[in-house]
Amino acid sequence: MEWLIFFILGAWLIISALGTVLAKNPIHVMLFFLSSLLAMAGLFLSLGAELLAGLQLIIYAVAIVVFYVLAITTIPWEKIKRFEGVYKTEILTASPILLVLFLVMSYMVIKGKFAEPSGVVKDNVEAVGRTLFTSYLFPFEVASVILLVAMVGAILLARKEE
Repeated sequence: MEWLIFFILGAWLIISALGTVLAKNPIHVMLFFLSSLLAMAGLFLSLGAELLAGLQLIIYAVAIVVFYVLAITTIPWEKIKRFEGVYKTEILTASPILLVLFLVMSYMVIKGKFAEPSGVVKDNVEAVGRTLFTSYLFPFEVASVILLVAMVGAILLARKEE
């Protein structure tokens, strides 16, 4: 039964991710993006990572999606329509790279042992917090700066031209 739920959530995630990349209407892209975030939170929940599922919902599904909706609604539609048709070239360019990455990751999942848990974790929240603020403090800070720069960039894009 767990494999069926995992398969359904995985299929939902893949379909939503494809919709995010392939949809042309920005509102549809946001809905597909939100759908993929919800599917990812469901996957985390089915794998026993309740904290990650909660953080996924709080940070991404609420904060970032609301921020993107705000940015999309404030950007003039002429600027958005200027970018139509650009994605076909990027998809054709990235397809061989994505295929190679998919094959490498499939090989690693099938043959590798990196996904096995190293020990029993009793408190999920404490373990994630300790790891995040000790081992991964620098990437956490870099991600914060990237989000800040994205927010400033979106505000600059949304600013009315004089």
